[in-house]
Amino acid sequence: MNLNMERIVLTIGYVPEDNSLDIIYCGDSDSSGTMELNFEVVENICSGVDNDFNISIENSDLWDHNSSFYKSISTYVSNYLNLVISPSQVYGSYALLNDEPDNHSLNMEIIYSEAGTFSNENKEHNGKIYLRHYFEEDDEIYDESICIFSVN
Repeated sequence: MNLNMERIVLTIGYVPEDNSLDIIYCGDSDSSGTMELNFEVVENICSGVDNDFNISIENSDLWDHNSSFYKSISTYVSNYLNLVISPSQVYGSYALLNDEPDNHSLNMEIIYSEAGTFSNENKEHNGKIYLRHYFEEDDEIYDESICIFSVN
């Protein structure tokens, strides 16, 4: 494995209604009491880091809410979480976290996070979906951010 590769990393997760923890650690669902899946985009492939998701994509697919990429990943995540997450919700989150929000991002909010962790004091994010995004190059993480939205 080339450790100097460029990659986009996405974590899509759910904070259960009964979660009792004050801190959520993206990428560590066991410690956070969450359910989540992690994905990476390297060149023209999006694959699961901790799952068997795998799809060929073009860069333009990341900017098209109707792309087969968003349909596939939303179906995969929905089946895992046993919740309905639409392709436009995954796209809207991605667009918002990349400073390109549009009408698909209206019900999403970027929250304060540090090193992939965010506060859940007073259980404010219980029952919500989160999407973490970052870019990695030469073993350095750039532009890590997290947004949340309510389940339909």
